[in-house]
Amino acid sequence: MSTMTLKTCNAIREQHYPRDNWPGLLYEAAVAQRAGCDSVLLEIGCGREGKRLSRMTCNFRLGIGIDMEVAAQLNGDGKTRLILGDAHRIALASRSVDVISMANVAEHLADPVAVFRECHRVLKPNGRLVVMTVNQFFPPIAFGRLLPHGLRRIANRIASGTREEDTFPAYYRANTARALAACARQSGFAVDKVRYLPHHPHYLMFSTIAYRLGILLERTLRPIAGLRHMILGVFSKPESTPDTKVTESRH
Repeated sequence: MSTMTLKTCNAIREQHYPRDNWPGLLYEAAVAQRAGCDSVLLEIGCGREGKRLSRMTCNFRLGIGIDMEVAAQLNGDGKTRLILGDAHRIALASRSVDVISMANVAEHLADPVAVFRECHRVLKPNGRLVVMTVNQFFPPIAFGRLLPHGLRRIANRIASGTREEDTFPAYYRANTARALAACARQSGFAVDKVRYLPHHPHYLMFSTIAYRLGILLERTLRPIAGLRHMILGVFSKPESTPDTKVTESRH
């Protein structure tokens, strides 16, 4: 996408989407509520370079990121640490972190309950889990689910410049408010908050015309909460709840 097109789309976004309602900022604010000079943050799906992790860690003692692909050279800065691994088996001790966050990850989890149970295990009592993910019933997401994985990779490359190897398989097993809350409860969490959020059509920023049409669609659907683009869930580990173990779960 051209720099001018992106600049124009960003200007349009500022007109229609107040920053106070941006899902990403609401997500980071929910994480920051439990920050502290002695607190440890774990971000699942931090990406190769852990950019958001570095930003969110500023008010934590330590930020740990786990991803299937990480840049090892980023370790050793004293504030963040990246782990190459799978969230279905987190290589951390039980009750060792204060806050766990995951953004745009839940849709890629083959067994979300197993991951949530691992989160429950490594969280300290009264710890917090913050999840931001897409709504499987948002029409563009629902349409994308019908496409073969190979075609989705090509579409993402054309629309947003995403490298084809960075379009990962998606399962959508925790991608309604009800399903996300159910996974959390099944894993021992208390549900503090789960809500649907509107989001700008970032996937259409390759064209100002397509972007404006995407905004029109999003604003038309917005009054129906169950058709909004994103879901934000905040969950807590009760102090008296025993740690859960990873077991096989059925879908």
